[in-house]
Amino acid sequence: MKKSPVLSVFLAMMMVSSLWAASASAATAIKTKTQSVQLKFDGKSLTLPEGQYAFIHEGRTYVPIRYISYALQKTVNWDGATASVSEPTEKELAALKKHLQTAASGTQKPQTSIEITIQPVQAKLVFDGKAAVLPAGQSLYGYKGSIYAPIRFLSESAGSQIGYDPATKTVSGESAAYRAEQGGGGIILPSNGGGSTGGSGNSGGTGQPVKPSYEQITAGAESQLASLKNSCQATLMDIGMQYLAASAADQPKIKEKGLQEVNNCSSRFESIMTDTSAKLAGNGYSTDIIATYRTAFNKELEAGRQIAENMG
Repeated sequence: MKKSPVLSVFLAMMMVSSLWAASASAATAIKTKTQSVQLKFDGKSLTLPEGQYAFIHEGRTYVPIRYISYALQKTVNWDGATASVSEPTEKELAALKKHLQTAASGTQKPQTSIEITIQPVQAKLVFDGKAAVLPAGQSLYGYKGSIYAPIRFLSESAGSQIGYDPATKTVSGESAAYRAEQGGGGIILPSNGGGSTGGSGNSGGTGQPVKPSYEQITAGAESQLASLKNSCQATLMDIGMQYLAASAADQPKIKEKGLQEVNNCSSRFESIMTDTSAKLAGNGYSTDIIATYRTAFNKELEAGRQIAENMG
């Protein structure tokens, strides 16, 4: 049986998806400097273990999810796609308390600030069985196998109150249980929602919109590209199946349908690029990444179109 030209186009689109992923990876790798942030949870001062750090990015303090589970006294499970934060069993709670005691021992010296490269991570967050969505402009990041999240988002999603002292760079958290033990008091939050730890809003406490970062704009573009990729792949696969099942007389029409869909995908791609380019230029950022996206897409898309046209 002759190979379907539409399926060939579909395979080309699969190659495009890998190039999109590669270019997205290169575009969104971020260099940042670690910060000597003080962590104090339920009255205990904590020290991050060797090889794990805190860093401030886009005005928000990020910490490793699994480590902060000690402070929150929660169990964290990670399956490569979803981080689940939940109430621990009695055995798990005993282990968490032991880890917390070690983290609060104060035997480690404050870590020197270093430059690290973090990578945006696409993952779901589930707290006590309920999915939680990061506010606009916030992300998860990966570094050497650890997933980092905004500490305010983590803590408040797990039921802890968070405060921040910019003078001492101290992040303080109090769980509901600890507040009850202390007579129902609590941390008084700054009027701007937490200063540099970053609340879920995006006005920075001034009431004025915050200029989007380069990473936010490109991350938005890559999210749209991912949706486009999934849509085009699904449609082309369906057309390919139609082609294989069709009679010889009907196959040319289905082939044309496949080529039209390729053109449609290309048009949608260009629309995303136009919008992204305008956002980057409008905020004073380089638009060089647009050429990277377009070159990779057009090269493989044209290869797929040629295959389709040459296979009768």
